[in-house]
Amino acid sequence: MNRTIATTEPKPLTVPYAFIQAAFWMNFCTAVSFASVYLLGLSYSNSQLGLILALGNLLGAVLGPELSAVVDRSEKISASLLIPPVLFLQAAFLLLLIFHPAKGFLTSVAYTLYIAFTLTVNSLNLKLYSDAVYHGLSINYGFARGIGSAAYVLLSIVLGILIERISIRLVPISGLLMCALQFAAFCLIRQKLPVSAPSADVSHRASSIFDFFRSNRRFSILLLGIALLFSSHNIIVTFLINITNNVGGDTGTMGLINGFMAAVEIPVMLFYQSLFGRFRPGRLMRVAFIFFILKAAAIAMAGSIPTLMAAFLLQAPSFALYTAAIVPYVNEVIPYEDSAKAQSLAYTMTSIGSVLASLIGGFLYDRTTVTNTLWISFSICFVAAVIAILGVEKDQP
Repeated sequence: MNRTIATTEPKPLTVPYAFIQAAFWMNFCTAVSFASVYLLGLSYSNSQLGLILALGNLLGAVLGPELSAVVDRSEKISASLLIPPVLFLQAAFLLLLIFHPAKGFLTSVAYTLYIAFTLTVNSLNLKLYSDAVYHGLSINYGFARGIGSAAYVLLSIVLGILIERISIRLVPISGLLMCALQFAAFCLIRQKLPVSAPSADVSHRASSIFDFFRSNRRFSILLLGIALLFSSHNIIVTFLINITNNVGGDTGTMGLINGFMAAVEIPVMLFYQSLFGRFRPGRLMRVAFIFFILKAAAIAMAGSIPTLMAAFLLQAPSFALYTAAIVPYVNEVIPYEDSAKAQSLAYTMTSIGSVLASLIGGFLYDRTTVTNTLWISFSICFVAAVIAILGVEKDQP
């Protein structure tokens, strides 16, 4: 288990960290969940949409761990130092989208980089969490992440309705507002974080990405399973507009389903500590992986809006339980000196899953039926869950 260097009673930091989570997940909702609405609305095809999402997620998957590795190894560079310039780059690409609302090379590049820098921020946010815990500050991660989902719900519903009534051009405008909100949240928590970096010996013990994989082989198996699992998950979530249309809905319905999907996550995340705190996080993740399989099957069988929404009830024991458990699990099994890399890699596997989903999903949705695509997604999910379960460390007696 990771140790902290605190010598006093831990100070609570849950509320400002919840603000960080809320701001990030509202921006994620805009950048990723409404990417299909925005880009298809500009006359991109599903395959072109998939390529942009794939490249954006791939760049984010590379940039996040690389910046985290730099933070782990450096005595001078911290997550707090890197977050403002990453947010500035997000804002710059959003301004390009606002002033160039048309299909073309500029829009494709700007949206790809918007997604990439959106994902990178979360890797740095997770490093803020690891630093805070290491220095004796108390954060209820499940509660903070639950607030993030609640904010996601609110924005998803409101943005879906507004886009349906006004214009798809609200997507980059919303992104710019969420970018500003993230910066405000960061400024708030920065005042409460310790200014001291880990000691030099901790920094120098941090390993490179390749050394990390060699030293943590079972964790690497888990990462592979997570990447495949989220490729299945994102074949559904990224192309939710296709699935919604297939059962008789529209963009407004998609916004409501998106909001409902996130809403069922909230109780699990908010009350994770009180409901599941006595269980080891590895055991909870195994349970979550099984429910991912059940959810994929239920969505593939759904033939109407009510049955589709009923299938998304399984979002609670699958995605929500996994999301609340993975961060404390990584903190438990990986030493602090590699914490930034490990947390970033765990999150980055969801981005790798998005890359695979964008390429596979875009191809399948253009060339076969929605139902066939969803059953292929189920098959991927089944294999992925088995691999992920094998990668979870056995509970210690």
